[in-house]
Amino acid sequence: MEDTPKPITERLHKFLARSGAASRRECEEFIRLGRVTLDGSVVRSMGVVIDPDHQEVRLDGQVVRCEPAVTYVVYKPPGIVCTTDDQFGRTPVTALVRDRSKRKLFSVGRMEEESEGLILVTNDGDLSAKVLKRGHPLRQTWFLKLRGECTPHKIDQLREGVWLSDGRTGPIWVQLLRRGPHVTTVLASPAISQHRMLRRAFAKVGLLADKVVRIRLGHLTTENLKERGWRKLSAADVARLMDPLPDDQKPQGLKAPPPTGRRAKDAGTYSPKRGRGSRRVANTQAAAEERPRGRLTARRARGGHTEERPAPDTRPQRPTRRVIGA
Repeated sequence: MEDTPKPITERLHKFLARSGAASRRECEEFIRLGRVTLDGSVVRSMGVVIDPDHQEVRLDGQVVRCEPAVTYVVYKPPGIVCTTDDQFGRTPVTALVRDRSKRKLFSVGRMEEESEGLILVTNDGDLSAKVLKRGHPLRQTWFLKLRGECTPHKIDQLREGVWLSDGRTGPIWVQLLRRGPHVTTVLASPAISQHRMLRRAFAKVGLLADKVVRIRLGHLTTENLKERGWRKLSAADVARLMDPLPDDQKPQGLKAPPPTGRRAKDAGTYSPKRGRGSRRVANTQAAAEERPRGRLTARRARGGHTEERPAPDTRPQRPTRRVIGA
């Protein structure tokens, strides 16, 4: 005798959230308000278990059906917000994905409007809840371009964790890429996630972040993914995000993202403003080594006449006395 398959059951608020109606907390509020019916009967209690294949669920009189789960990885540029309904009319990150089935997508977590890099866009509530769960071993790697000189003492402070207004950041993995008197680039991987944590943590030690890019999320990287680009993740990729491998849990040093747009022509340099002009700090050391030394004329510096010029007399001169009536 063959065993009959057991029906797939699910909690009502979880089914509503998975269908894209709203978040789980908002779906619980819908149930409390009596906006949800099950087989024609109003449901107001929490924890009701249903069989989505054989029971009809309605929200405000409309039948609720679960769409197939889909997940995309998107390279979010600056100026794009991670919200589905923005009151200021800004472009949401979900608008970058061309989903032919017109599913109701949302972003997994949030990213600041001025930041850029990898972010997940999905309609799978289970994936979002699992990835955003505190203590989930999925690691993130960020590239930061900072204003100021990053000393070893500042790096040690970040690696031990600094205190912010909402608590301690915990240890931050930091790898120094380039250190200069005016600009510093680093790779960072925080152990926990807080609101604008990296910008606030580096500002705590005197380094202001001009550019913050998430270049790695678990095993996903920005390689072969341009700005505003996206691609659909396979079932294996989704399973690996929910249950990361040991290599995905360790921050890895990657190359800095290539500059895009107007920043491409100044790749590898930084031009701080100095009056009305500017100079490249990256070329300062090379220019200093090529600068001629000694008391030479400008013609010798250009490769011409090599006659030495005597040093100017810098001794203070006595004022001449004027004799009245002489």
